[in-house]
Amino acid sequence: MKSRGGEGLLTIVGGGPGEAGYLTESALSALERASAIFVEPEVRPALGDRQEWLDKVQTKPPPRVALGRFDEIEAVWLVPGTPSLYPPVGEWIGELSPEEWQYIEIISGVLASSTALDKGGIFLPPRHAVVLQDENENLLLSWRNHKWEGEWMRRALDWSKSRPMSGRHIILLRSSARMSRVVRWFENWGAVAEMVPVSRLAEADNYEVVDTAIRRLNRYDWMILTSGEAVSYWFRRMYQLGVDVRQIRAKIAVVGPETAMAVREQGLVPELMSTTDYSQEGMARAFEEVPLRGALVLFAGGQLNRKFLADELRGRGALVDEVVLYHNVLVPLPLSLHHAIRAERPDAILFTASSQVEYLVEQLSLDDRRHLSHIPAFSIGPLTTRTLRHYGVEPAGEAAQPSLRLLAERVRDYYQASSSGN
Repeated sequence: MKSRGGEGLLTIVGGGPGEAGYLTESALSALERASAIFVEPEVRPALGDRQEWLDKVQTKPPPRVALGRFDEIEAVWLVPGTPSLYPPVGEWIGELSPEEWQYIEIISGVLASSTALDKGGIFLPPRHAVVLQDENENLLLSWRNHKWEGEWMRRALDWSKSRPMSGRHIILLRSSARMSRVVRWFENWGAVAEMVPVSRLAEADNYEVVDTAIRRLNRYDWMILTSGEAVSYWFRRMYQLGVDVRQIRAKIAVVGPETAMAVREQGLVPELMSTTDYSQEGMARAFEEVPLRGALVLFAGGQLNRKFLADELRGRGALVDEVVLYHNVLVPLPLSLHHAIRAERPDAILFTASSQVEYLVEQLSLDDRRHLSHIPAFSIGPLTTRTLRHYGVEPAGEAAQPSLRLLAERVRDYYQASSSGN
């Protein structure tokens, strides 16, 4: 059921009575981030005419196929009412092994029966439903002569205690939609993950240089994008200026698979990417077989972009235009993180860029830095590891490749090994 390169997450969403107006905020959020939607016929009208959702609807296979079959892709199974009262969900969940529960998220829906009562102006006396406690103080719901003990809930709780990161507290130094996905991974493994950003992205002070480059797109032979943020800011500015992406004549080079995926989401295909070292050094090696003398290269990124690759390409005869799309701006640390570091409470801090190391450490006192060195730090790649060591922090682990998924798995494997005594 598990794909080593990534794990699918199936979110079972209650679609209520099948009307768009009854979808909860959580249901809307799940549908927005889903890459595939399996929908029961009764609630298909809840999708309305939202073409971005309808394009994701799959010919419905057994929902179990969604588990572990998508590489870092989330799927939604939209069911009538609420999942706990839709019989096929109960039957399906009953067939899962405990290990498979980590792939499941449940989002409650408005009960179709409740909306029918409300619309009909029918009100039930409160005595018809009561909450009781059994001898072990477990909550039970009693409705007339029926009682539900929540066997699935008890089994799920037992499983949560045995999950690989149960009770661990993880700090992420960045806040973004991509990091929200990382939070969900850790939560599925039993951890509490908290986003405490030490920096934020801000618009460039002046877009004059960027706009000039966009208007002269057909002059460039190569465009280099070294991050998902660069992709986002570049294409957003193109759209703001009303420039069609089809005007990009240049071949596109990207630093790694996540940036490549961001480019593909814009309808373009990268021409060049390092296959081993996802860094500027790796990109320089990937360009070794490319004739560059006289080539005009556009290098778009943030104000903290390193100069190594641009200088390397210039040394090989390329004309490189560097444009700043965004600024990385320091965010003051909350007092709660200062206290947590002093108490050495976090079980892990994730560093996904060298700038995060600098923005965090430079806001800490010498004594706080000493405590930081006792908290397991995990790095996304060699450059970030080098920066951590520069500040006296020896990483507890480094991702095998610069990938958020592999970094999260590195943390998980670290604590699995720790709990087994290896």
